Amino acid sequence: MWYGYPRPMGFGVFSNIEEEYSRIFDDLRNGKIPEAEIVDRPDLPDLRALMIEYAKYRVKKEFREDQYVRKFYSLVPEINKSINLILEKVMTFGLITGINYNSDDPCRFFTNLEGLDLPEDISSMMTQISSSVTGLCAMRSSLVQFLSERVRTIMPNTCGIAGEDLATELLFHAGSLRNLALMPASSIQVLGAEKALFKHFVSGTPPPKHGILFHYKGLSSLPARRRGRAARVIAGKIAIACRADLAGTLLDTDRMLHQIREAMNRK
Repeated sequence: MWYGYPRPMGFGVFSNIEEEYSRIFDDLRNGKIPEAEIVDRPDLPDLRALMIEYAKYRVKKEFREDQYVRKFYSLVPEINKSINLILEKVMTFGLITGINYNSDDPCRFFTNLEGLDLPEDISSMMTQISSSVTGLCAMRSSLVQFLSERVRTIMPNTCGIAGEDLATELLFHAGSLRNLALMPASSIQVLGAEKALFKHFVSGTPPPKHGILFHYKGLSSLPARRRGRAARVIAGKIAIACRADLAGTLLDTDRMLHQIREAMNRK
């Protein structure tokens, strides 16, 4: 941010670099000469500290709303994993007290464990464990509701075609809405099936017909020989919807859904 040679009275430094480092560094990053006066200073600014602050500024600037959705979405499977791990360890207490877990909602099971007829200290500990898990269940419900509302705001066209859950999953695997919008339909079709695609290129196995699009409503019930064509049509419509979402344009998703249904019903 200064020229690499000393001047007679000091070093040539951009004026006010400590206050305007973000603008100056942005210009330099884009290959432009910053609009700032070069002044002679006997000292050099702390470049390391300025670059750290600039890195924080860039992270905050690039961390758009779709990135918050991705980060929150990644918490959901971790919460499920925590609930299931605790359930595995505590299930025995349910057997002792006659409360069996029959593959129903784990949150209901932990709610039933509160206030059991056990010794006071054990009952108190069980109540704490149950309260913690029910708290995780409540947080998961709030998180899912938040994600559903947020992704509907960010990707209205994609949600209109694929639904909130699948749109969030597509966004998570793509990395960002911009990445998803720049993908061709063929990449969206196999998004989430990277291992099968790699195996196809290396070993010559049959290519994957779909990735996470398998979760599209009605696709999994189709015969295997018809899924590939239907997934191709769905991926094409999603690719158009994602680009419209990135541009902030609303599409006629009802017409696109009708075309998808026709492709899925075609024999």
